[in-house]
Amino acid sequence: MATDQPAQWPPLPTIELPPFLQFLKLKNFPLKVYPPVYDRPKLTKDTLSIYGPGYKASWGSFDVECLQMQVYLKFCGIEFDVSNSNEPSSSPSGKLPYLTTVTGAVFDAEQIHKWIADRNKTKTLASTADNEQSKAFIALARTKLHAAWLFSTWLEPLNYSEIASKAYYGHVPAPIHAILSYQKQNEVVQLLLTDRDILVREEIYKDAAQALEALSIKLGDNGYFFGSSEPTFVDAVIFSYLHVIMSMPTHASSLGDEEKKQASALRNLVRKHDNLVRYAKAIYEQWIK
Repeated sequence: MATDQPAQWPPLPTIELPPFLQFLKLKNFPLKVYPPVYDRPKLTKDTLSIYGPGYKASWGSFDVECLQMQVYLKFCGIEFDVSNSNEPSSSPSGKLPYLTTVTGAVFDAEQIHKWIADRNKTKTLASTADNEQSKAFIALARTKLHAAWLFSTWLEPLNYSEIASKAYYGHVPAPIHAILSYQKQNEVVQLLLTDRDILVREEIYKDAAQALEALSIKLGDNGYFFGSSEPTFVDAVIFSYLHVIMSMPTHASSLGDEEKKQASALRNLVRKHDNLVRYAKAIYEQWIK
């Protein structure tokens, strides 16, 4: 039984150019290589991209999540540079912070913890029980204190107009910075409404006050949480909230005393606890200043 044979295409004809057209032959390709318009410099150190610089040109970020990672990397004894990117769109996750290593790898905030663990640099508490309990205090800070920090930063009129919008979007030309600030404020409102029907200033700050009381009692007279001899991730988280809240600039606005009182309400709640203030100041002096 005959089988079908694949079709055979005839060879393409060879066309010889006449001598006067020989210059059209592409003997070398590409004809010319131009240098890149921008050649990104090679990193000499692993680099953490953050919102920054901090208030009063501080090394520490004015953003809680960025400062947490800055401080924790320091706690872990990892040498790194800081890039005041202020551009979350440059991150693979669309959020700051993120870490770029000298090998070209890029890690978002969650992946950085694994990167630290792979280098055997993770700082943990002495006992398993303390490590488990520390998760509860981290959750307390990331819910109650975080909500109060967001409200104070983005929804208190003075803090929003004179501090937050300039810190986060001051590098963007007008009027785009105003649009981005307004969008961020709306995002904060929607985020805060995920677990409440209405935003009530007094309730949000009451929750923060209770959280601060619990943190103050747990810390006691210790230098670090859980009586640890060295700082761990729970200290990075709690310190970051305390520092960012207390370091926010005061206002010289011509607005009334009531607006200024509201703008500083969260800071005043922190200052009621002398041990938390001493704790935050000591970490700042040793690890950031």
